[in-house]
Amino acid sequence: MTFSFPPAVLEQHSAFLGKTGSGKTSTAKLAVEQILRDNPRARICVLDPIKSDWWGLTSSADGRAAGLPFYILGGPRGHVPLHESAGKAIGELVASGALPLSIIDMADFKHGGLQEFFNTFVPALMRHMRGVVHLVIEEAHEFAPKERAGIGAENLAIHNAKKLATAGRSKGIRMMVLTQRTQALHNAVLGSCDTMIAHRLTAPADQEPVKKWLKANVDKTTFESVSTTLSSLKTGSGWICSGEAQVAELRQFPKISTYDNSATPTGDMADQQVKTAAVDRERLRAIIGDAVKQVESDDPGHLRAEIARLNSRMANWAAHEDASADAIAAADRRGYERGFWEAASQAKVAYETLKEQVRGTVRGFADSLVQNIAAETIEFTQSGSPVAPPSASPSPRPAAVPTGRAPTPAASGDGSLPGPQQRILNSLATWRRLGHDKPSNAQIAWLAGYSPSSTSYTNPRSALKTGGLIDYPMADHLALTAAGVAKAVEFKLNGSLLDFVLGNLPGPEARILTSIAHHYPRAVPNATAAEGAQYSPSSTSYTNPRSALRTKDLIDYPEKDHVRAAEWLFAA
Repeated sequence: MTFSFPPAVLEQHSAFLGKTGSGKTSTAKLAVEQILRDNPRARICVLDPIKSDWWGLTSSADGRAAGLPFYILGGPRGHVPLHESAGKAIGELVASGALPLSIIDMADFKHGGLQEFFNTFVPALMRHMRGVVHLVIEEAHEFAPKERAGIGAENLAIHNAKKLATAGRSKGIRMMVLTQRTQALHNAVLGSCDTMIAHRLTAPADQEPVKKWLKANVDKTTFESVSTTLSSLKTGSGWICSGEAQVAELRQFPKISTYDNSATPTGDMADQQVKTAAVDRERLRAIIGDAVKQVESDDPGHLRAEIARLNSRMANWAAHEDASADAIAAADRRGYERGFWEAASQAKVAYETLKEQVRGTVRGFADSLVQNIAAETIEFTQSGSPVAPPSASPSPRPAAVPTGRAPTPAASGDGSLPGPQQRILNSLATWRRLGHDKPSNAQIAWLAGYSPSSTSYTNPRSALKTGGLIDYPMADHLALTAAGVAKAVEFKLNGSLLDFVLGNLPGPEARILTSIAHHYPRAVPNATAAEGAQYSPSSTSYTNPRSALRTKDLIDYPEKDHVRAAEWLFAA
């Protein structure tokens, strides 16, 4: 009887784990073969970053016949060359279906090229995604490593990998992540996988994340069965565990039906003689266009051949004329382009970092600007006296100034109050519906889309008190008066309070609060909170944003060296 994965398993994010030589890549290929066997029109993209392990899908098991018709981009077996700057273009093509079956081989990328490609590939894929794509990520720890700190391309790659894991499924992306270094894979990526296929793992540090996942997804009996056998599993055997699909079984996986080039090499493996599926290379070159031209302009072998060709032509012409000005200009252009793309890759990383920093700075300024503009009035005078307007028609309201922050709930109301005052009233009304008649300033401000310590909040709050629409029933708490209730309109939030607050925080504060909130209602040591946000607990990159969160009443310190998310963030 032919082995098959339970269908539900292949419709979820899944993790294929196991030490080198345990059979995890072959098992993942088995899953890919089943996906295409069950649905020949399925779309699959493989990211193969290091060892060119996946081109064997294009040949039969014995290497003598054609296999699956995957396009191979880059690497030693590539149908076309690939440059690390082509991530955006390839992401869009995979998302649209123009590359239905593709293997992205990054083995020849320069240092840092994996992250450069990934950091433009993922946003393009997420933004343009149509239908369903199975995305296989080999050596996933290379894109989403654990325990990194600072800024740069690697941290941006972690962010993009986490975004894929947490939001990809709703976009139609089904992830299959593979790693032999389970301890090095980011917790958020492994934690987002609904299914785990665990092969042999002998190192205790690699077993620990597996055991943590099992505790959260399977019953105690299954946990004991899996955890006690991880170190002794035979090559090609593994546990299929899925709490969502209600599966927990130990299987000896059959051999794949395509060429197993990822297996440990033996003397009788003749890779160079393997026959692979034919593809229309010219069509592929036409599809990816400039991405191929760029890699050819950077390829040393291609450049050497071009130089040799030009030298030959120059020698032939030497007796008659100087070297072709056009040829020299073309060589100059290629040199310029090569330098340009090197600089561009560095600029991308710097730009993403700068965006993160500027975003937080601009928020407060924009809120203050909107508040000040709303408060300004203009009067026209004639002979020293104010001139009354000819009619009672209201003046047109200026368009809202974009702030760059997460969407703030609309002010609504009857239009008689400035936007900031109306939002504060609406926030109070929403808390009242949630059973909090006297919420704190922090609760009110964040739901209204402000920082509780900013003048964008304190000034309109004072105006509401003066106008008799709110009251101060106790220190640091507000309540609606009867007049305030009449003017307030409850918010309709698309997400949770926590999501809304996170969307209005600077990047470092949002990452730290996300880490702390993950453990709510428990308090966690600073070391744990910092690790979850990818910071060192003793660095100012962690301590300064943490202090800011405390000032904003988003966390508290219930005991020494521990932090906990504020209870109000989880109001139902």
